[in-house]
Amino acid sequence: MEDLLKPDYGVMVLTVCNFLLLVYLLKKFAWNGIIGMLEKREQQVANDKREAQEARAAAENIKRDLDEKLAQISDEAAKKMAEAVKMGETQKEQILAAAKEQSERLIEQAKAQIEAEKNKALSDVRGEIARTAVLAASKVVQQQMSEESAQSVVDRVLEEVKAK
Repeated sequence: MEDLLKPDYGVMVLTVCNFLLLVYLLKKFAWNGIIGMLEKREQQVANDKREAQEARAAAENIKRDLDEKLAQISDEAAKKMAEAVKMGETQKEQILAAAKEQSERLIEQAKAQIEAEKNKALSDVRGEIARTAVLAASKVVQQQMSEESAQSVVDRVLEEVKAK
């Protein structure tokens, strides 16, 4: 068991030689390939990172453009709504003015018609009164009657007027 704890220098030298041979062979055949692959991977990661940054910048530009367009659309919609409200108010005012003008015109026409009817009625009443008075006077004159007969003539004339 003591032999196990003592170092064997021959095995150690052989192990160091094997390790150095392995390092030499790795350097000669595999080291350049491994370094090349690592450099290629590093470039690919750098390219992917750059492309991601470019894509992010492009996405931010697109988002900014869309936000601007959305703001423009909102502004245009607000302007159109304001114009529609203004046009509605203008039309409302025009319709109210036209209705007021038409109602005033109808009122004036009605007043003129009422005045004409009133004048016609007064004219008719005056003519009727005049005819009645003339008729009564002619009857009274023709008969030269007493007061009682004059009253009966006036009553008869009034009956005739009512009959017409």
